[in-house]
Amino acid sequence: MGLWPRVSARAYPICGLRLVSPNGREVVFSGAETASVLNRAELDAMLVDAALEAGAAFEHGARVTDLVMDGARAAGVRVDGREINARWVVAADGSRGRFGNDDRPRTALVTAIATYEGASFSPNIVEMIYDPEIAPHYGWLFPESASRVNIGICVGTNNLRSRSVRELFDSFVERHYRRRLAGAAPVGGVQGQPIVTCASIAHRATEGVLLAGEAARLSNRATGEGISYALISGRLAARAIALGIRKRASAREVARTYGRSLQWDIGPGLCAADLFCRHGTGLLNVVAALGSTPLARRLSGRALARL
Repeated sequence: MGLWPRVSARAYPICGLRLVSPNGREVVFSGAETASVLNRAELDAMLVDAALEAGAAFEHGARVTDLVMDGARAAGVRVDGREINARWVVAADGSRGRFGNDDRPRTALVTAIATYEGASFSPNIVEMIYDPEIAPHYGWLFPESASRVNIGICVGTNNLRSRSVRELFDSFVERHYRRRLAGAAPVGGVQGQPIVTCASIAHRATEGVLLAGEAARLSNRATGEGISYALISGRLAARAIALGIRKRASAREVARTYGRSLQWDIGPGLCAADLFCRHGTGLLNVVAALGSTPLARRLSGRALARL
């Protein structure tokens, strides 16, 4: 998107991954810089600034209450009691999105995340721990700076087994990070949110509306990752609308074009994540066992990065 120089100037560089497999075996994949961690609020502000520079208008704190309809087609939105007319509406209102028509059963994950200052950690290394208590999902430690980390878990709601996500989080932290958090100071409290996932693309929305990000259930069933899918789908929605305007295509044709582009760009990743959840966690034991050789570490690291 042309923003990498801004992001990399503020982000914390990552050059390795500590993986703990379900059977407790540990391996570290490391090498050249492969990722960066940036606080979400900073990233969001960068995106807003770039959109404004590109000509967008931004209304901070505005609350969309409903669609403006022209017959069966959306023709804008109602915002705080007034109407904003538009040829197209791109709805990016997250897991609780109100403008989609997807009636498939909802598969949900929940997260719990806390930030700490002064914790003990290996610099420039992220950690992913596939604890059996939250399998097939995982817990993590992500460094945000030279002194700050966030620790969290992601778990399917069907695996809570009458426990709260906070209980699972506290238990996870106690098992894996109690000693390393001795003397560390929490920054804020434990936060969490639901994540709605899917294994396949099914874009279903009111005519004149394109759904982006988690409003279209575009999040990774294995990892909970959704930001990249939100950015990709937003770009694809803009491209489909621009093409439709040039070709004077109908709303249904634009929606079909957009749905096909989602299938092509995002669909394979969602399918791979679903397969991983069903069959892949056992393979992590093999990955960790083979991780003693440089070639295996290199290949396994690339596969995990793509997931």
